[in-house]
Amino acid sequence: MKKIIFILALAALPPGAAAIELLLESNKGESGTIGYVDIDRVFKEYSGTSGAREEFVAEIRKKEAGITAKKTGLFTIKAEMAKLRQEREFALTIPSLMETKRSLTAPPEPAPAQVPVSTPAADGLQPSTAAAPGEPPKEVPPAAPAPAPQGIEMPGVGRIPLTHFKFSISTSVPEIDAALTKKEGELKAKEEELRLFQREAERELLEYESHKNEIILGRIYIALKELAQKESVSVVVDKRNILYGQNAVDLTEKLLEKLEENAL
Repeated sequence: MKKIIFILALAALPPGAAAIELLLESNKGESGTIGYVDIDRVFKEYSGTSGAREEFVAEIRKKEAGITAKKTGLFTIKAEMAKLRQEREFALTIPSLMETKRSLTAPPEPAPAQVPVSTPAADGLQPSTAAAPGEPPKEVPPAAPAPAPQGIEMPGVGRIPLTHFKFSISTSVPEIDAALTKKEGELKAKEEELRLFQREAERELLEYESHKNEIILGRIYIALKELAQKESVSVVVDKRNILYGQNAVDLTEKLLEKLEENAL
């Protein structure tokens, strides 16, 4: 009973694959009959390999989408923290701004009342503001000041409407600090979650690739075993390992046909 040995050079296989040894318990070939395959071409043209590659790329993109989503969450928290820090800086200036606002909107001091001077009218009657004989003179009330527009006067900028000042949490600095501390905790938790997710994604991709390689190599093993028996070949080697082989049989094309046939 003859045995055939099929050795695939490590460089010809996908990462993680190892050399294959094919043991054929029954072989009709003469001792020394040699066949060879172009394993690079087999992996390039075999539909199972291209299909596995597409599935692997799809799996990579799925993991990348998950990582991108988690990174987006991190960026959102960092943006919220940056906004809170800006609001904190502004909250520290509010007391002085409000004092400026009060000084600008305070009504002016009323002017002292003046005694109106009576002037004879054309018809000899006193003006309506004149006091009657024996009565004290009437005081004219000062005009009410126009209401000041709502807003805060900012030096070098002008009056900013109050509606423009919208805080995420509060105008209280301690409350903003508490919100920042909470966000920092969320950020650390999200960063650790991202690291664990990336580590797990890499492990799963390596296992996925290794599993796919084993499936493809298993198919090649079965197809080559059947082909070697049919062609009465006792030894099959990779084409790149042949230094001289005048009577060696090229099984590459037949192996590709056999693989596609077995896939049906």
